Amino acid sequence: MTIDGDTLEIELDMDIKDVLELKNFVVDRLEYIEAVSLTGEMNEFSSSSLFQLLFSMKKSKPSIVINAIDKDLRLDKYGLLHWIKND
Repeated sequence: MTIDGDTLEIELDMDIKDVLELKNFVVDRLEYIEAVSLTGEMNEFSSSSLFQLLFSMKKSKPSIVINAIDKDLRLDKYGLLHWIKND
């Protein structure tokens, strides 16, 4: 996890401990984060809690750009994940 300006860069293979650290990091900084970008290999995810946190961030701040949920996500192991949005 790194922050580059107003973009938070995270890895897809974060385990639950890493996701909890990310949550604690984001809580006070969400208003300053404009985008969240997944970096690294797109093989598989270790914990679905990462997606839960990303969707929660998007719900709290709809203007945030999260490449993992704003667009379809292609994972090597699972194929294409297409999110259905209910606006």
